[in-house]
Amino acid sequence: MMAKICPCLACNGCTLLSSLAQTKTRKGKASRLEVANLLRSLLFLLLSLALSFTQPAAAAAKKRNEMTISVSPNAAFVSRLAVEQKSGLARAITHSPTGNPAQEPYPVRATVQIGADSYLLGFDGLFYDRKRKRAVRLSPKTFGQLDSYVSLLEARHYGRPTPWSEARQEFKRMSYATVIDLETGKSFRVQRRAGSRHADVQPLTREDTLIMKQIYQGKWSWKRRAILVRVNGKHYAASMHGMPHGAGGIPGNQFPGHFCIHFQGSSTHRKTEPDPGHSLMILKASGKLYEAIQTADPRQLVDYFLTSLHEHDFFSLKVAAGPYPLPPFLENIDSIKRQNELDQWHDDASLTAEIPVRVSFFYRQGPEQKELWTFSLVRLSPLDPWRICSITAE
Repeated sequence: MMAKICPCLACNGCTLLSSLAQTKTRKGKASRLEVANLLRSLLFLLLSLALSFTQPAAAAAKKRNEMTISVSPNAAFVSRLAVEQKSGLARAITHSPTGNPAQEPYPVRATVQIGADSYLLGFDGLFYDRKRKRAVRLSPKTFGQLDSYVSLLEARHYGRPTPWSEARQEFKRMSYATVIDLETGKSFRVQRRAGSRHADVQPLTREDTLIMKQIYQGKWSWKRRAILVRVNGKHYAASMHGMPHGAGGIPGNQFPGHFCIHFQGSSTHRKTEPDPGHSLMILKASGKLYEAIQTADPRQLVDYFLTSLHEHDFFSLKVAAGPYPLPPFLENIDSIKRQNELDQWHDDASLTAEIPVRVSFFYRQGPEQKELWTFSLVRLSPLDPWRICSITAE
């Protein structure tokens, strides 16, 4: 006899029912026991089928409401926080009304992922739905709740802006620390060997030296980078350059000398005031760079811009310029210095400003060049931040 193919979802159920029918024709105690066992098996099968339908649906619903907040989404070093559903924040966000079509905020303070939907939170407070390309109008309560989570995550992601007088007591001579690059997330171990105005340090091993060189794309450089220095379980906002110099002291680490790490208020060997490049990177490592640029007057903003250009920190350049495009002649500039002192800015509630600056600079190839650059700046109102809208060279 040819077997019939059962069209149901679980042909095991048909087999059980057939067995049950056959068992009912039997007589005696053994027959009743078999019936009971078959009934239990059938009940277990039905429950299994029910769970196979309900569990994927519940899992899908849970996945749709899962919420994750990420800080520093434009870098490889990212911190994430999963928000519990019972907070109600995900539901409040997804049920908030949207406004008119808008541009993505820049820079991005945090990314919010709810299921398959992605949102961007700008430093200016704009909350943006990437799928619909619209701004989302959050209620004050919802925005406050979101901001508290983002602030909590930022406190974990960035380092403490600590004065050098305090940091040197934690990071003592001959003690050890871990350096974490804020952009790449790569980390390596160092030992502080000397330094009074800043920390003179060396990688511990050959492997640590290799990681440090990878951070600088395989070439040693004087360019400053924002870093976190982890000492005794604490993370300090700091800045380093990547050029071996002076004396070494750790055998086998294959690092020809030492390099410098700066903290808030520290200075170089040659000057007593803080180095502008290191100061910029410490602001970045502490998460305070955007705030500093937002509150800068035109003179300060020009200095931030030139320092960012010198250090090749294009994130800071873009923040300073805002929505305005950068001129093409800035491309391929390797280093730049301001040659003249800038006058103090006296705020008179004006909405435009012009700052002339004499600069000397080098392209990646070629001799030193000197020009007069005129920075034109604008703001929408006396309460709004300044932005560099154009740069002309003579």
